[in-house]
Amino acid sequence: MCIKVGESGMLLGKFKHSIDNKNRLVLPAKFLLQLDKTIYLSKGFDGCLEIRNGDEFKKRYEELSKLSENKKDTRDASRVYFMNTQEIKIDSAKRILIPNDLLNAADIKSTVIIIGVGNKVEIWDEKRFNAFEKNITPMYEQIVERLEDKND
Repeated sequence: MCIKVGESGMLLGKFKHSIDNKNRLVLPAKFLLQLDKTIYLSKGFDGCLEIRNGDEFKKRYEELSKLSENKKDTRDASRVYFMNTQEIKIDSAKRILIPNDLLNAADIKSTVIIIGVGNKVEIWDEKRFNAFEKNITPMYEQIVERLEDKND
């Protein structure tokens, strides 16, 4: 199944939700339309969790499997990524159960910010996301300029 969101073909937007006392999270309806019944929940970068559908998870697996296993960094990155990934079923109430180890890895307490990042969804602890957003927003234009410079 390909990710399709409207005409853009990307996961977009920012939503505030709460984790219930059983570690379940209702996913935004906008994202549910693009995700399979089974998703892959992983420890992401910068202190968030990542959700990928089957196709996107397979792409990530293929990216890692193309790297040389003779290099320690490849072995370490693969180990950390796959040991911190869970196959999760979306239940009939449109919720996912987030395992304790992943909640702890992202320091998620109760309120989360869920954002679409093109080909994946990120789940952030609200306080961590607010700090990230506050720090990154003033630098956005400079970051884009640096990325442009690297492509010239």
